[in-house]
Amino acid sequence: MKNSYRFKVAGHLFEAVFPEGTPAEDYLQPYMPFLSDDEGELLYSLRVEYSDDLKALQPGTVKECLNDEAPYFWMFDKDGKYNFGFSYSKSKPDCLVFATDDFSSCVVYVRSSDAERFTEFSLSNAMMLMFTFRTSPYDTLMTHASVIKHDGGGYMFLGRSGTGKSTHSRLWLNNIDDTELLNDDNPVIRMVDGTAYIYGTPWSGKTPCYKNDVVPLKAVVRLSQAPYNKISRHSSLQAYASLMPSCSCMRWDRASVSALHETVEAVISNVKCWHLECLPDAEAARVCHEAVTR
Repeated sequence: MKNSYRFKVAGHLFEAVFPEGTPAEDYLQPYMPFLSDDEGELLYSLRVEYSDDLKALQPGTVKECLNDEAPYFWMFDKDGKYNFGFSYSKSKPDCLVFATDDFSSCVVYVRSSDAERFTEFSLSNAMMLMFTFRTSPYDTLMTHASVIKHDGGGYMFLGRSGTGKSTHSRLWLNNIDDTELLNDDNPVIRMVDGTAYIYGTPWSGKTPCYKNDVVPLKAVVRLSQAPYNKISRHSSLQAYASLMPSCSCMRWDRASVSALHETVEAVISNVKCWHLECLPDAEAARVCHEAVTR
């Protein structure tokens, strides 16, 4: 049974390796559209292992448990080195991630008794963590957004949790011709030769939308709820302040943060950014569409 798989997302090649006999493809369905036979250099390699007792692996002292809702992100400090974990609850981690200093290689440990329940969850979160860290020097941004593909371009909707990113995408799908959903949670932006492109990924939250597709990024729209529909163009400073919080980064790492700032600046220099104050109705989609495609 095959135990090593290579994938390419936003032009970046990485692999996942499983113990012999593991039904790997049962856990890799979101990744299969990104399967690659490219023999090029790997961005990173991730290995899945199973352990009877995660505590016995001694990840270190809990430094932080982040996020307001699942998945919770654990950071451990072991003699000045960070290890990581993810969980559905804040009581204890459901998996542990041990990575090399440069994140080129890591092992994600899943509790043996919970293998069927937690392997896909652990694998997906660890893969996204590794991708985010390793791609930061390559003009690449992992974002939290919903993206519509329309007339050969990508339109990206940002906002705090609960502001209606997915709802607004659905309004475009239902009311604007020639639209399709590219990604509903974690699309990737990459600057290539001075142009910003938006990519589908294997990470799309609760919406099963795993499209190996890419289009030029035409507009970034930050949403906020209001009792009316009104759209306005962002200044450069406003655009920066809108896009930055929606980008994932290892913010304790100075080099990653510096690269993040540079890429955000490049994106907002090349893509128009907007603020849409809106209701969750069809008129909001039409107001937004008319402005950003003008």
